[in-house]
Formats: sequence, C-alpha cells, structure tokens
Amino acid sequence: MSNRSPSRVLVRPALLLPLLSLACNNPPPVTTPDPPQVSVIVDEPSTVGTSLKLSVSTSGCDQVQRVDLLDNNELIKQVAYAGNPTPVVLGMSEIRYSRGIAANLSITARVTCADGRSNISQAQPATFLPVAEVVEPTSSTDQVVPDVFIAEGKESQSNVAFIGCAQEGNGRSGLYKVPRSNPDNTQRVEMIIPCARDTNITDRKPAGTGWRWVWTPNTGFFSVSSQFTLGTAVRVKVDRLTVLPNGDALAWDEGEGGTPKTLARYNPAGTKLWQLEGGSPDSTRDIPGFLIGDPVDRGDGTIAVPVQSGVIGGEAQIMVGVLSKEDGRWTSNFSLIDTQTPFNAPAPAVALDSTGTRLYMATQGTSAAYVRACAITGIYGDAGRCDPPTNRKWISSDLTGQVVALVPYASGTRLAVIATNRTWFLDTANGQLVNKDKQSLSPTGALVARQVLPGLDQSFYLFTSGVATESQPIPYPVEIIATDAAEKGEVFRYQVPGGSIAGATDDAGALWLRVGRKLVKPLSLEQYRQVR
Repeated sequence: MSNRSPSRVLVRPALLLPLLSLACNNPPPVTTPDPPQVSVIVDEPSTVGTSLKLSVSTSGCDQVQRVDLLDNNELIKQVAYAGNPTPVVLGMSEIRYSRGIAANLSITARVTCADGRSNISQAQPATFLPVAEVVEPTSSTDQVVPDVFIAEGKESQSNVAFIGCAQEGNGRSGLYKVPRSNPDNTQRVEMIIPCARDTNITDRKPAGTGWRWVWTPNTGFFSVSSQFTLGTAVRVKVDRLTVLPNGDALAWDEGEGGTPKTLARYNPAGTKLWQLEGGSPDSTRDIPGFLIGDPVDRGDGTIAVPVQSGVIGGEAQIMVGVLSKEDGRWTSNFSLIDTQTPFNAPAPAVALDSTGTRLYMATQGTSAAYVRACAITGIYGDAGRCDPPTNRKWISSDLTGQVVALVPYASGTRLAVIATNRTWFLDTANGQLVNKDKQSLSPTGALVARQVLPGLDQSFYLFTSGVATESQPIPYPVEIIATDAAEKGEVFRYQVPGGSIAGATDDAGALWLRVGRKLVKPLSLEQYRQVR
C-alpha cells in the first residue's frame, strides 16, 4: 500500500492539461513580404522626337533582379536597373506602331526582386511621333519660328530658312527670317502692315529666285525680295491676292462699305499697272460680279478669272472671264458655267486648273456635294453651260460633307475636295474617287479642316482645328494628317494637346513643322510608310 499523499496524485493531471492544449494548436503563419511598388513617369506624355524618355521607380526589393518595360502588356525591352529613378530611353525603332503613327502607347513596368517577388505599375499613356530632328527654343518663353511660317531653300544645300511674322508686345509687327543652320541669327525687318493670324505669305515667283508677297486681309500687302528687303506697302482692303509667274500680284478688293470692288495688278515695287472696277462705264474694265476663286495665268498673255454675278430677284451666274495680262481688259465673252437661285446664294467652291481652261465647281446639297469639270468655252449662254457632254468633262459621285474648297495638286492630276469634316480626292482625268477604300481623310473628333498643304509628288497635308467661335474666329490648327498618295490612305496623324501646329514645305518638298514652340523636321513619308 502506497504512502503517497493524495494531494500529489491530484497535481499531475493539472500540470498535463496546458501541455496537451499547446500540442493541439496550429503553428503561427509564415509572414509573406509585400510585393514591390513600381511607378512609371513619362517625361513628355505627348512626344515629338527621335526617342521617348521616361523613368521607372521601385521600392520594396532588397535587390532588383529584373525590370521589364511593356506596352499594352507586350514586352518592349528589359531595362538595366540603375537606382531610383531608373532613366529609360526608347528609340523610335523599339516602339510598335501597330495602333498608328503617332504611336498610342500604354506603358507599364514590371519589377522582379531577387527573392522572386514581382509587381507591375499602373499604366501611363503616351503618344509618340518619330521625327528626324527637333530644334528646341533657347528659353522657356521663346519659340524657334513664328506661329505661321513658310520654308525656303534646301537642306542638301544647307540654306533652309523660315519666314513668318509676329505681333510683338509693344504693338509693333516684325517679319522674321530664321536660318536653320543658326536659329539664333534671326533677321528682323519692321512690318509695314500689321501682322495678324490671317496674314498670308505667298510662294516665290519666279520659283526659287524671285519675289514673295505678304498680305493681311482688309489691311494691305507688300513684296519681299529674295534678299529679304521689303517693297512699298499698298494699303488697300485686299480680300484675295494671287501672284503671277513674273512676280506681279493681282489684288482683289470686294469693295465693302459703298466703295467699288476692284481687281488690280501691281509690280513688286508697289506700282499699280492697271485696275478693273465694278460699275465702270468702260465695259472692258467693268467687274460683273465678285471674284470667287484665284485667277490663273494661261501662259498666252491672258488671265482666266472666275466670278459670280447676279441681278436682284434673279439668278446668280457662275462665269469665267479672260483678261489681257498686259492692260487688264476683258478679251472675249464670259463663259457662263451655271446659274443658281437665289441671286445672293453663297458662291460655290471653285478652282481653275493650271492652264486656266477648265473650271472645277462643287454643287452643294443638304448633306453631300458633287463636283463637275467644266470647259471654259467663251460662250455666254446656254450653249456654254457645264451641262452638255462637250462642255462638262466629267461629274463626280456624291461626296458627303459641306464643301468649302477645291484644291488641284500633284501637277494637276489630283483634285482635293475639302469639306469641313471630310477630305476627298478625285482623279482630274475622269473625276473618279481615288480615296483608299473610298473612305474620306477625316479630322479627329469634332475638329474641322483649317488649312491644306500640297507637298511633293502626290503628298498632301491636312491641318485641322477646333470650330471657329466669336472669340476665336481663326483658331490655330492642333492636328496634322498626312498622306503620300490618296490611293494609299493616311500615313500619319498627330494632335498637339494644349498647343498648336503649323507646317510648310521647303524648295525640295521636305516638310517642316512648328509643334508648340519647337521646330520639327519629320521623317519622309516613305519612311513612315515603311514603319506602318
């Protein structure tokens, strides 16, 4: 029989209970480190340049094993980690253009730590237009070339320069010539008429060596020599100015406010050589209506002039007259092309071909227009109308949109039909539509056509802007759309967010752009086509 105390027997089970309880619990969970944090910053979300610059930052890795850069979840390239932030430069050949040019990118970075943890950043949008060259302004308040400019010279001869005007803060206006080889060595001459948003600078006539003309609607005009010297200013309310092959100018004034409408010829010295005047008692010098298109030198000593005239309560007549280049007298009967009702109906969009023997004319319907090519017959009457097959060379199919301009280009083989939100291209030999897949070249969203620029061979550039408003009647373009040939369709388009764009072609046909405050030389259209 045991002599143990009963109390000791009772203690042992009490000591075992906590041990049994511990044995039944699960072990504490293993703590998993958080994934690394990654972010991407694009230097210029809308970049025009030779490369796209960005940076990648990460935290949460003791050691970074790998950094992958992606566009729409597709690998662009692996990047060597170089601390925070890691700068990255994407060359134009590293970027995919499967969604068009300019490339619309959605860039992310995926970081992998040495211990295998990985994470991906939020996507950053970017637009990239690859170009051959960018000239930056020298300061944050300057820009390389004026808002609107023309280009002259050839890069192959290292003599490209850009001419444009600007209204300065003191109210004065200057005409500037900016050499590409040294943009800081800019020439300036005092403008003798005000510079405005609608100031125009013409091509040089004779081409490449002679005179330009600078004109501001309703204000006046002056000539500019190839040495960048200015002729005498002519202060008239010019509404249209056309340069003849010898460098003389034809200036049209609609004669508002009770003054007679006039069409006059001036030489580069500013001397008036002759003038036609509305209501003149001399019928050979009377203007029977309003100029509705640019006159064209026919090369035989005469000038073709498209006009619209009408009698109150009657019909408006669309006609083409022929002037003597020497003395400004009408040389033959007017060709009656068509009539329209009422007499004060808006003039149709028209354009003469380069020979001045054919008139292209758009007839506008409610939602579409058609274009006719009309022979200039010299017949005033029904026999001269653009209806009989002998006079009407062709008629186009219906073209959707409100047509605002007709522009012959490509050495006269193509006709651009510019509507507010669509651009169509016709073959001038037969009037057939030549747009790729019969689809118009159209502005983005609510933008509308603002300017056009025919380029080398069959290239064509369309500049679009917001709709004009009372406060901004002449908005600057914000988008460019380019095609190398109508049959091939669009080559590239680029829209400047929060800025504006302007363009010009030099004497070799190369395109130059002002994008914001920068001067940009794009790649050739052939290079863009190869990238696509």
